[in-house]
Amino acid sequence: MAVRWFSRLQNKWPMVSVIVINFNGTRQLEKCLGYLTRTNYPRYEIIVVDCLTKNLATWIKRHFPTVKVVHYDHDIGPSASHNVGKHVLNSHSKYLAFLDNDAYVTEDWLTELVKAAENDEEIGVAQAKILMTSNNRLLDNAGIAIDALGTWYTTRGLKADDFQNIFEIFAASSAGCLVLRNAFEKAGGFDPDYFIYDDDTDFSFRVRLFGYKIVFVPSAVVFHDGEPRRALNPKKLRHSVKNRICTMIKNYELRNLWWRFSLYSTLTFLAAFGFMLIGKPLEAKETFRGFAYSLLNIRKMWEKRMRVQFFRRVKDSELLKHGFIRNDIRATVSDIKLKAGYYL
Repeated sequence: MAVRWFSRLQNKWPMVSVIVINFNGTRQLEKCLGYLTRTNYPRYEIIVVDCLTKNLATWIKRHFPTVKVVHYDHDIGPSASHNVGKHVLNSHSKYLAFLDNDAYVTEDWLTELVKAAENDEEIGVAQAKILMTSNNRLLDNAGIAIDALGTWYTTRGLKADDFQNIFEIFAASSAGCLVLRNAFEKAGGFDPDYFIYDDDTDFSFRVRLFGYKIVFVPSAVVFHDGEPRRALNPKKLRHSVKNRICTMIKNYELRNLWWRFSLYSTLTFLAAFGFMLIGKPLEAKETFRGFAYSLLNIRKMWEKRMRVQFFRRVKDSELLKHGFIRNDIRATVSDIKLKAGYYL
């Protein structure tokens, strides 16, 4: 089978649009594009989606003349930045690849991702083996599963050498992944209302509900500068709270939605009061604002839910059976412990 696949792929490699998300500057972007343009895959284009970088088109034309630019003079957020319009994409692109501007690829990263995807037509998303730039023996984030509150059981910090084979994960990090264009369009792309945080969780959830696999491809290596934040600034805290609730409302079946929503709501209120008790009123305010969003926009979220539930092909029970969604909160507890030192 491998011989037949290789022969077929030699005749025509599928076109890939590589989309780099950038914000207000070129320092990281220059390094990212420098590595990216050395990719040995034969058929790909590069599109930079940028917010707020002055004169970026001129800079790109001078340093990377083959790269396309989509520029916004206001901050639309990382989530919306992934949704590149059809008028920009190469009409022949079968796949979309996403990279953060602080991700640096190896020469064969894209070849390995495409090989994995082409070998299994059920794959909707293939994530690269993303390594920490600060310690390339350790893995960056990949969503092995999510707990009842939406926190990732992640590969972050695990030894890279322990992962040598392709395996399924629940959610891919948009810092370095390949997406089948048909799967992207069926899922409706990334939800622009998320702005930032948990947008890749929600997108991956929908891709899985619509019947596609998401896999981790260890032969496709990407390095990532991103470091975990021990604390969320108030604005991002608001987005994190609202997006967790939106993901629950849109994607879970009702019997699993209600108890998860009730538990998350209770713990969110306790967290907000906790912020007040330790003298963090702004954090408390933004936590309440994030929760209030779900009440003020319930009709809009329910309309999104109706679309997801109408087209879904996979039941929650199947995801539970395979361990992709879980009924415990251990991942959330671990995350709270990591951040607790900042606030106490």
